Amino acid sequence: MNKTNQDRIWELGVANIYNEAGKEEKEELKLLSENADNEKVKESIAGIREKLGNTGSLQNSSSLLSWEKISQHLRKKQIKLHLTLLKYAAIIIFAFGVGILFQKYWSFKPTTSPVYTEVRVPFGQMSEITLYDGTRVWLNSGTTLRYSDSFGTSDRKVELIGEAFFKVMKSEIPFRVKIKNNEIEVLGTSFAAIAYPDEIFSQVTLVEGSVQINDRQGRALTHLKPKQQVNLPDDVKKKITTTEVNTAFYESWINGEIKFDNEKLVDVARRMERWYNVEIFFESEEVSAVRFTGTVLKNKPIDQSMKAICMLLSINAEYQNNLNTKDVITISK
Repeated sequence: MNKTNQDRIWELGVANIYNEAGKEEKEELKLLSENADNEKVKESIAGIREKLGNTGSLQNSSSLLSWEKISQHLRKKQIKLHLTLLKYAAIIIFAFGVGILFQKYWSFKPTTSPVYTEVRVPFGQMSEITLYDGTRVWLNSGTTLRYSDSFGTSDRKVELIGEAFFKVMKSEIPFRVKIKNNEIEVLGTSFAAIAYPDEIFSQVTLVEGSVQINDRQGRALTHLKPKQQVNLPDDVKKKITTTEVNTAFYESWINGEIKFDNEKLVDVARRMERWYNVEIFFESEEVSAVRFTGTVLKNKPIDQSMKAICMLLSINAEYQNNLNTKDVITISK
């Protein structure tokens, strides 16, 4: 049998298997199958029929059911993909959170140190400055005022070493002055403050407004009313004292005057030392305890001021001029 007949018997055989062969085609297949040369083809077709008989019926299947199975498979893949993405998203969020916590609590990143302005007034001089917020400050001899570049924006803090008189501009930001172990807190007022390192106390005198004195921890110690003065011992175990005073004696120096009201000469001398940049010694404790009331003018030479004091108190003053060091004055009875 030729190739065309072999192809024909395969075509008819497959059609017969699927019940697609007509009557004439079945007769043609029967005639071709009777030929001995087609025995192998007949056996192949018979094997195919047998295998198809062992295949399960598709009667209970449907396109909807098949599509649902496919959809479920795709959804599983999609869910798995979403979970994978969420896993990495969670890692990113956690890392970001840890980063925030680390930055807030454990970060050692370099920080920019604040820039400070420091105004120093040498002994024998005085200065007046106006701060960024409009506050006016008079600095007496031997005084240092220090404040950061954030002054007037996020805070109004200054540090005082020496003596100053403040006229504080009113603001919602409290004005704070650090003096040794304490802090002066005001909103808008005028006051004098003394905090020299060579003295064993600090002093605050209120002219107008109100003042709160705090300790190192920011706890309020006392409040001042106008014309009140508080003395703050360097020894925190000692009691602070508040008295009524004539405030003119504590603000007059900004006009070039030092007014004294029944003060010991030793205290008068301490202030004059800073003002004139000299050293004053006493021959005896008796002389240092003599009290003086009066006014010393800054624009007058110290020898004129001392001569006037000596005449009032019946004491003597001896001068020693030095080229490379401070001049020395010795007071005796």
